[in-house]
Amino acid sequence: MVSISQWRLPAGKLRSNNRGFALLIVIMVLLLASFLASQLSLDVRTEQRIAANAKDRNRSVILAEAGFNIALFRLMDKPVALEAEREYGRLVAGQEYGHPLKGGRVGYHAVNESGKIDLNAGDPRLLELFLRHRKLSLEQATVVLDALLDWRDPDNLLRLNGAEQEYYMHLPEPYIPRNGRIEDPAEFFLLRGTELLAGKFAAEEVFTVHNPEKGINVNSLTPAMLGFVMDGDEVRIQAYHDARQLQGALNAAMTRQIIGDARFSELEPFLRYEEGRSSLYYTITATGQATVPGAAEKSSGPGMTINALVRILANGYQILSWQERYS
Repeated sequence: MVSISQWRLPAGKLRSNNRGFALLIVIMVLLLASFLASQLSLDVRTEQRIAANAKDRNRSVILAEAGFNIALFRLMDKPVALEAEREYGRLVAGQEYGHPLKGGRVGYHAVNESGKIDLNAGDPRLLELFLRHRKLSLEQATVVLDALLDWRDPDNLLRLNGAEQEYYMHLPEPYIPRNGRIEDPAEFFLLRGTELLAGKFAAEEVFTVHNPEKGINVNSLTPAMLGFVMDGDEVRIQAYHDARQLQGALNAAMTRQIIGDARFSELEPFLRYEEGRSSLYYTITATGQATVPGAAEKSSGPGMTINALVRILANGYQILSWQERYS
């Protein structure tokens, strides 16, 4: 018969097993504590990054608003003497300006709406030239032109290459055409055929509904419209900026010299050379970018861009539209 004492472990071996189990428990506790500490550290860093990003975004918004206000002041200010104007220089329409401010940088440009293609009154031949400049074929450009006419007219009669309500209602995300005068340049990208141009430029940089003329004012071009007039030639674009800074307003002879005879002949029927406020409507585009403290050239977080349509009045101004986007 086997006694119970025969199944008992020796005392030394029992103590050794207990120490091994205790060591395992200690290791598990240390691992758990290390994991919790790392998670806490990660959460703290995440919260710090979120707070820093929110701060940078707020700084960028404030800087962009500062850029807008600087541009608006320069548009509305009427120096009583030439010396006063020289303090900050003449505001040249369409030219990019930049200023370092506390906490970041601001950039802005302002243009009169007379330098854009009016989607209601503009000459279709000018719009066709712009579409061809943007690499659309003649057939593709014709689709856009007919779709624009169908979008504006009050009836539901389809042009050869156009589109009416039936076409738009069968799109994956259907909508109803206006069948009236365009009220917002952004409507351009609702037209049939314009999907080929989506993302390549901002509608408000090229189009307007506040230019009653059929052509465009050479002395008030946005960067996008200047690229179109100069056919993307960077040398001619720089020559334009230099001439505007030196001469102020350009005339036909100056413009021909800058853009060349061939391009000038294409655009001549649509070019105007107005000086000053040929329209009461202006677009101001301002960008604010927060920077790292002590490193003014190093950006911190996303920038903010404001695009505003402003009507200049005799005794003030009126903001007609205001758009913000991160840049």
